[in-house]
Amino acid sequence: MSTSAQTLPAFAAPSPLPTAAFEVLGYLAVVAMATLSFVLGWLSVNGAAVLCTLLLLTLIMLAWNRFDQGKHPCFLFLCTLMLFQGGRLIAYCLGGVAHPLQVQLMQDEPFSIGRANEGVVLLCLALSAICLYAPCRWNFKAFPTPSTEGVRKYLPYLYLLFFSSLPIQLYKNYKYFEWAQQHGGYSSIYLNHASLVASVPFLVRIIPLVSFPTLVAIFVFEYRKGRAYAAAALYLGAASVILLLGSRGTTFGLVLALWYIARVKTTRRTRIALLALFAITLVLIADAARQHRDNPDEQQFSFLPLEFLSLQGLSLDVLSTVVAYRDYFAPYARMYPFYELQIAFVAVDTAHYRRGRALSYDASVLLNVNGFDLGGGTGGSYIGEAYAIGGLVGVVVISLLIGFGLHLLRALSRSSLTLALVAMMLPEIMLMPRGGLLDWLSVFFRNAISIILLLAGWKAYSLVTSIRRSVYSHQLPFREGPAA
Repeated sequence: MSTSAQTLPAFAAPSPLPTAAFEVLGYLAVVAMATLSFVLGWLSVNGAAVLCTLLLLTLIMLAWNRFDQGKHPCFLFLCTLMLFQGGRLIAYCLGGVAHPLQVQLMQDEPFSIGRANEGVVLLCLALSAICLYAPCRWNFKAFPTPSTEGVRKYLPYLYLLFFSSLPIQLYKNYKYFEWAQQHGGYSSIYLNHASLVASVPFLVRIIPLVSFPTLVAIFVFEYRKGRAYAAAALYLGAASVILLLGSRGTTFGLVLALWYIARVKTTRRTRIALLALFAITLVLIADAARQHRDNPDEQQFSFLPLEFLSLQGLSLDVLSTVVAYRDYFAPYARMYPFYELQIAFVAVDTAHYRRGRALSYDASVLLNVNGFDLGGGTGGSYIGEAYAIGGLVGVVVISLLIGFGLHLLRALSRSSLTLALVAMMLPEIMLMPRGGLLDWLSVFFRNAISIILLLAGWKAYSLVTSIRRSVYSHQLPFREGPAA
């Protein structure tokens, strides 16, 4: 009699769906109860600010744990959202700010937008963070590190382009720095950006456009970690001239993109101490660049953490301004994204200001037109722009769309080629909490032109190298084979 092994039933791993649903519903329940308490007068504005801060911080910690120690663009996005929109809230919780929701931007005396509007601001911030997290948490699945075997052949060509364009990149940055120093410093960039760009020859402006995508491709494709980090250090060294000028956003967006690439390419666990050291280093460099910009003659550097957080959180004032004066912005709300698509190709500055072209400029003019004419201003706010478009519903819908977009970026990170494309978009995406809704798309279109040029150059490089190999093989001496 023959026997057969009994087949055991296969038990599938429990689905993460219920846990994800409980997390999101739990946060929404907290927001709903806090909103009801606020409406009934049981919760003060400052108490709601503390609650909103705790919600954002716990959401960041949850994203760190649920997304395999930050291996998701959503984690970085929540961090920049916390810094640029919630920095002042953290400073308040630590005792550095007396009134976290008063508008201080470009004001001699801060003013309140009213209790109801301040509650709406906090509600927008909390709902946006939850709506960003929900689609990413719902669909997250771990995947192996992308292989670089199929793309290593591009490395010699990429290194040739990188080292050829890097000196020109450094020259362009220095000329920009020199022009700004001669025309009043950092604020001159916003007073007449067109003249700044025209101060450098066209070819000098065009050639360095390949430096950024080339660096990103090298950092993704390079399997030798030392060479990848050396290339990044050289590029950031060339960008340090712009840091001296006081412009920090693009550089630190790039650093975050490189950090994301490094996390995706490794299976090692990140040490919390190293992550904290990395964050502190970025903060110190950013604050040093700000102090040098504001007081170029001051040689002494003093780091005040609470002041730094409060200043970085000034973008919350843009959201507050939009909530308080929505009727001022609403007629132009749908035009802001259209003009954002042109921002990487058309110089926008105070000399060419026109109402309805940029939310950040309209907010600055409304708050202090004289200060705006002197070069004062602020960044934008994707939440403010979403609120101008559709109120609370607009914030929820647009934040959900951004969340699905972040999930798509994570899905595209599975292969080296698409990971490079993702990393080219990340710097501007990470700055959305203090930028516009579609600034990143405009920059990506500009980078797409660079990518097309890179592909054309690769075809030429491949043709030349194949011809050289063919000529070399014909010049080799003929060797007779063994006798039969």
